[in-house]
Parts: sequence; C-alpha cells; structure tokens
Amino acid sequence: MNLTMSEALQLSQREMVCAVGGGGKTSLVLSLASEGEEKNYPIIVTTTTKMGLEEERGFLTVTGEEIPPTDRTVRWIGGIQGERVLGRDPEEVDTCFSDFHGWVLVEADGARRCPIKAPARHEPVIPSQATLVVLNIGLDAVEKSIGDVAHRPELLAEILGVGRESLITPQMVASLVIHNEGGRKRIPDSSRFILALTKCTEEKRQVANQIIEVLSEYEKAPERVVLVGRPGEILDSRCLS
Repeated sequence: MNLTMSEALQLSQREMVCAVGGGGKTSLVLSLASEGEEKNYPIIVTTTTKMGLEEERGFLTVTGEEIPPTDRTVRWIGGIQGERVLGRDPEEVDTCFSDFHGWVLVEADGARRCPIKAPARHEPVIPSQATLVVLNIGLDAVEKSIGDVAHRPELLAEILGVGRESLITPQMVASLVIHNEGGRKRIPDSSRFILALTKCTEEKRQVANQIIEVLSEYEKAPERVVLVGRPGEILDSRCLS
C-alpha cells in the first residue's frame, strides 16, 4: 500500500496529533513532521512528558512560552534534563493550538522503549484540544510474557485480569485497546482515535489480522487500524467504523 503516514491517518491541514502507548510514538511524530515540511505546513513538535535529545532532527528548539514566526519546524520544549527533553504543560499546548494553522505533533506518553504498556494514574498526558490520538502497540509484544515486554507490567496484567507471566495474545491486545483504563484512557470526546500496530512483518500479518478481527466486534473500537512496518512505512490502513 503506497500511503504516507498522514494519508493513512487522514490528516487535514490543521491537526493536533497525540501519540500514546508503546513502541512507535517518536517515529510517528518524526515521520509526520517530515511529511508536513514537504507540504510546507507550519509544524510544532512537542511533548507533554519527555523525549530523547537525539530526536532533534535539526528543528528550531524553543523553550520559552512564545513561539517566534519561522519557516522551520519548531521543537517546543520545557527544557533539558540530562539526556532527556522536558515537556510542556498540556494547557500550554492547547493555548498554542488555539490560533495555530498547521500540525502540532505531541508525544503524550512514555513507555521506555517497550512495545506495549498500560498507563499509570497520571498517564497519558493528552491536551484537551487534541484532534487525533494514535495508540501505538508493537506487534513484537505478542506471544511474549507481560513481565518481559510491557512497561508497567503489573498494571497491564491487572487490566487484562491475568498474571505477569502470561503470554500476550491478540485478544489481550484488543482488550487493552478498548479498555477505559488502557488504550482509551483520557482521550478527549472530540478527538478521533486510531490504532497503529507497529513493527509489522509478513510473519506478524496474521497476528495483526486477528487483532483487527476481534476489534471489529466492539463498539468502542478505534475508527481505523494502521499497520506500520519500518518507521514511517504504511503497510495497510483498515477502517473499523
């Protein structure tokens, strides 16, 4: 399937996209930033949690409350702490977006590079004006034990009603996606909701299809599931609603 990430997500010219969940959030944000630059859209990349310093990509870094007019993509941060970039408050991101005409791309969750996670009490940190929330789950988590591959494994096990040693199944992934304390946690009522299944290989296609089949039976399923191979590579995009 020859789609760009923004086409797969069906983005308009003005969006606040929030990436949450496990593996693939940073790649999603950076892919969209590159596509937005090609379209000559104003782009702001930010986080409400933390990002790595290596994710700079030549962006114009701004730490103040005001973002100056510029033709470059802006990385808007709260500061730098060690090897991590500190985020902005979600209320600040909402205020910025209120009169911004382009894409605001927000990494709104942390997973410490794990492919799957359950959110803690304070997570995810999604601004109220988000127009799209993309939940990322790495397919490499399936058939692995919760304790080995999940961020906050005890919370994930609690949500799924299983033990930490349990192997993650496609049915468990679907259950996490639709759970109010899992994939659907803190998503604004006005926001669209899409699932990105990342690290999809030919071997994992059957697993992805099983997840989609289970989700299609639920009223609370995301509107669309996007299959991502290599970072930024769209393999498929399926409408569920």
